[in-house]
Amino acid sequence: MVLEFSQDVQPAAPAATSILVRQWDEHPEVLLLRRSDALKHMPGLWVFPGGKVEPDDDGHDEISQACAAACRELEEEAGIALAPDAMLPFSHWLTPTVVKRRFATWFFLAQVPQNVAVQVDGREIVDFQWWNPGDAVTAHQRGELPLTPPTLVSLHDLESLAGSPCLNERVQGREPPRFFPRVVREADRMVFLYPGDAAYESGDLSQLGGIHRTIGAAGVFSYQPRADGL
Repeated sequence: MVLEFSQDVQPAAPAATSILVRQWDEHPEVLLLRRSDALKHMPGLWVFPGGKVEPDDDGHDEISQACAAACRELEEEAGIALAPDAMLPFSHWLTPTVVKRRFATWFFLAQVPQNVAVQVDGREIVDFQWWNPGDAVTAHQRGELPLTPPTLVSLHDLESLAGSPCLNERVQGREPPRFFPRVVREADRMVFLYPGDAAYESGDLSQLGGIHRTIGAAGVFSYQPRADGL
């Protein structure tokens, strides 16, 4: 993944993403879509369905409008129609201020039937796969599945929830975690610091204390969660 950095802080455009999970009880799988290599932004990466919130997306507040956008993008990119009430707020991400293209993205979770049909648009999205969250993390760390840090962290989160028989209740019962990363570049790696990391305010990676970060080098990322989870 190549990030375009900027000296000026750009405004963050509202965006939305949907995480689809099927067959939760025994062998959970999550839908990932492959972006076309011809795209200028994140070419060739595997992502969850999603995109920008448009002005005509219905909603009475930020979250409901983002939910409507998530449903619209899901149908456009994967041919799956879901009602907004099927979506649960899962997390919120804000692109670091040093990055040129910035988004304030709500992630939503929805469970779908095992036989749900996926039809990619063939332009922006060129392929799809259902992955067990843990297997996707392992494939990424082997360099076989290019992901962004938010996708990787979300897969870790789903993997940690996989032992719970009531996924929706677990997600509804928590405050959606918020990830507002601070990026520190060190030699050939990038470190994304999240709230809860001892170095988050200072950017000093030698700071002693709690760890909550993603470390990336050569397009492969490794997530280090807080000791108490997300």
